[in-house]
This record gives sequence, structure tokens and C-alpha cells, in this order.
Amino acid sequence: MKQKTLDKLIDYSKLKFQVRKSMRYDDVGDYFDTKIISYDMENPIINNAIMLHEFIEYTLIRSAGISVSMIDDFDTDDDAPDKHKKEYKLYCKYHRIANTIERHFIENMGMNWKSYQKAIYKVPVKVRTIKKNEISKRNKDWKVR
Repeated sequence: MKQKTLDKLIDYSKLKFQVRKSMRYDDVGDYFDTKIISYDMENPIINNAIMLHEFIEYTLIRSAGISVSMIDDFDTDDDAPDKHKKEYKLYCKYHRIANTIERHFIENMGMNWKSYQKAIYKVPVKVRTIKKNEISKRNKDWKVR
């Protein structure tokens, strides 16, 4: 198999799942490098659902060769989708796929999907304070090679 193809895969043997009390930006889920992260929702079912969503989305964006820094831009920069239309379209597709699986998981656990969505959208996410140049430096390290 070609190295270029292998570079699009996540090494699952190094993957870590974490629950955190603060995030890089105002969102309950995140991924980069070898980490899948859920904001501490104080509910293990909700944390698992968030991590499942992030795992699926991350796997798909990596397989498409889309960098995490570009996804960060989509989440934080209103102009980014216009600059990278093809990648944004794929990201939206992968986000919808992850949402579908997340919904199946939530419903299998006996939770109501609308109640779940209210819980994750109303929680005030504590955002870590990181200087802009530190984010840029980190994003270079998080790019898919």
C-alpha cells in the first residue's frame, strides 16, 4: 500500500479518548493528533455520544486528506467555507454521517434525541485561553501529512 494512502489513516493503537473541563473553542467535541475529546457533560452517555461523533468525523476527514486545521477554520472562521468549497462540502457530508450514528447511539441508550441536542447546545463551554500564534503553531502540527 502506498505511503500517501497510509498517511490518511489514523493509528488506532495510539488513539486516546479524553473528557475535558475546557476546550480549544466553543464546542463540546474536538479531535486532533491522536485525541478524541468530549467536553465534560457530567453524563457518560452524552460524553460517549460526543466522542463517537468526533471519532467518525475525524476518521472520515482524515481519509479524505482534509487537515484538522481546515476543520478548525470551518468551525471558527465564517469565510473559510467560501475559501475551501470542496473540502467544506465533504466536511458537511461527514458531519451528517457522524450525526446519524450519534443519533442511533443516543436512541439505543434510551435518550430522546431532541433532549440530547438541547443538552449539548445549551451548555456553556469553558474555552481555554491560548494565544493566536500558539494556535497557529499547533495547527501546523495537526495537519494531515
